[in-house]
Order: sequence, then C-alpha cells, then structure tokens
Amino acid sequence: MNQQNQSSAALTEVWQRLEAVCRRLWDENSSNAVEAQAVVEEFKGEARRIEAHLANLDEAREHARREREEDLAAMRRQYEMELASLKKRLELQESSLRDKDARAEELMKTIARKEEENLNFHSQVLRMSATSDESKTKKMEEFYQELMKKEGALAESWQARHLTLEKEHEHLQKILVARQSELDAWEQRRLGDEESLKKRTTDLEIKTQQLSSEYRKKQQEIEDLKASLQRSITDLVRQYQARLRGSGPEAAPTPPPR
Repeated sequence: MNQQNQSSAALTEVWQRLEAVCRRLWDENSSNAVEAQAVVEEFKGEARRIEAHLANLDEAREHARREREEDLAAMRRQYEMELASLKKRLELQESSLRDKDARAEELMKTIARKEEENLNFHSQVLRMSATSDESKTKKMEEFYQELMKKEGALAESWQARHLTLEKEHEHLQKILVARQSELDAWEQRRLGDEESLKKRTTDLEIKTQQLSSEYRKKQQEIEDLKASLQRSITDLVRQYQARLRGSGPEAAPTPPPR
C-alpha cells in the first residue's frame, strides 16, 4: 500500500513537471508545444487509469478478506453451538445412566435379599412338608416357582434396560466423534481457503508489480521526451542568439517562429 502511494505521488510529481515544461513551451511559442501537450494529455489519462486500477485492486482484496473472515466466523460459531449441544446431551445421558445404574444396583440388592428370604421360606416349607400333607407341599412349591419366575423376569428386565442405556451412550459417543471429525474437516477447509486467499493476494501483488513496471517504462519514455524537448529548446535558443548576433546591434530582433 505504501509502495502504491509512493508510486502515485511520484507519478503526480512527474505529471506536474511535464505540465510546467509544456506551459513554458507554449509561453515561448515553440513548435513542439502541441506535441508536448498531446503527450501530457496521454500521460494524464494513463496515470489516472493506473491509479484507479490500483485503488480497485486494494478495495477488492479488502472486500474479499472481510467476506472470508465473516463466513469463517459464522461457520465456527455454528459448529461450536452444535458441539456444545451434543456435549450437554451426552452429560445428561451419562448422569441418567449413573442414576439408573445406582437404581439397578439397589434393585439387585433387593432381589438378593428377597432370594435369601425365599430360600429361608423354602426351607421352612420343606420343614413343614414333613408334617403337612402332600397337596399343601405341592401348592407351596408352585407358589415358590412362580415367585422365582417373577424375580427372574424382573432381573432380566433391568438387565435389558441397562444394556439399552449403554447402547444409547455408545451411539451418542459416535455422534460426538462424527461431529468432531466434521469440525476437523471444516478446519482443514478453512486452512485451504486461507491458502487460496494468500495465493490470490500474491497474484494481486504480482499484477501490481507489473503495473509498476509499466509505470516505470512510461516514466522513462516521458524522461526521454523531456530530454528531447530540452534539446529542441536549446537548439532554438542557440539559433535565435546566432540570428541576433548576425543581424548586428542596430537590427531589430526577430521574434522566434510560432
């Protein structure tokens, strides 16, 4: 940017100096004034075109950079919100799983206690069977078997529920890993976009250097023209002085050719 400002200032300075030379040629009614004025006008248009192109390049580069930063920030916010939501859900599921594990453990203890009571009851029944009739003993055995079946079904139900909760936990873990993978992939794309933006910036800088080279070439042409005009002015002055010396002190001075 500083280099462009310096180039623009140097261009303006050369333009002003060239206009001053052109005005001096017009004041002296030189025949080269028309050609010099045409060069000045051509240089003026070319200089304005270069300055406008440089300004447009800077504005386009800044606009592209701002848009890229805004898009990257929006995508990052979206992924961070989704990741935070998944982590919150996972924490809730883990808390629920811990509560259910504690409840299942309490129930298993209750079942073990009931089984112990049932065993004691069964022992009592067996002791009673020695003095009871066969019918009552059979009914007690059936009752005991039914009770054991219910207890077994209850234990299997809680075990199945425990397995279901573990599967849900694993599923959420997989979702979290997938989201993390997406976030990593997005980070890779962001790095790729940054590399692309850097490449575009490098291309713009190369284009700017090319324009600067064209400007220096134009500047050299102007310097050459300036030197040619200076030589023409010097020749005209010498011819005018020689004509004055040839006419003598009494002769009227002849004005320079228009």
